[in-house]
Amino acid sequence: MKRRGTQAVAGLFAAGMLAVTGLVGAQVVVGAQNVTAVKYAMGVNKSSGLSESGNAGEVGTVTKYKSLDEIVKSLDKGWGYAYVKIAGYPEKALAVAPSDDAFADRSGIVYRDGKTVAGYVTIYTKSANGKIVCAGSLKTGVSKNYFNMDKNGVIYVLPGNNYETYFLSADGTELLHKDFIQVDKNTMETAWGYTRATNKDKTVERDFTLAEFQEYCKKAPHEEGYVKFTVK
Repeated sequence: MKRRGTQAVAGLFAAGMLAVTGLVGAQVVVGAQNVTAVKYAMGVNKSSGLSESGNAGEVGTVTKYKSLDEIVKSLDKGWGYAYVKIAGYPEKALAVAPSDDAFADRSGIVYRDGKTVAGYVTIYTKSANGKIVCAGSLKTGVSKNYFNMDKNGVIYVLPGNNYETYFLSADGTELLHKDFIQVDKNTMETAWGYTRATNKDKTVERDFTLAEFQEYCKKAPHEEGYVKFTVK
């Protein structure tokens, strides 16, 4: 693969620590017992579909590109792209997925039932200040839970024991968790996290029952919401 194609997406293979940072730094407004439970859960459950990209600290990084179309032109053969409208920000965004053999540990473009979908996606946006930025990368994790969105532009990611939804920040520079619920991996009997309606709402963690977690997971559009990619 030519290096320019790698550079086009490299700015996004690192956007997810904001997910963990957002959780740890969030305000907790619950009873003392729940605070203890949430703090404990936060100590043992740290990963999300956004974490891998966030560890590289590139969320909101300004790229060298002048337009989203320029990114598309720079992609190598086999890479996929889709223009999407993500909740939280009025401008269109660009979703980019690596070719199916570009990385050993990432499932990029996947051909499923006649559809071209993706398991690892990088989001680029034109921010409010006119810059083309890396908003984050999402790794769906579990097989068949490919990158999907509902009719309102909310992104759904279900990596194993998590229920995660995403929208963009108000300035278009970052992917943010809209909802984040994670099963406690020590007990597999309870869950914790938060839900919110808009990107202006604060995140308030609380405990969830497994039944609640399962009901939220049913909301994901799955195959009906798979984003179809154009492959170069």
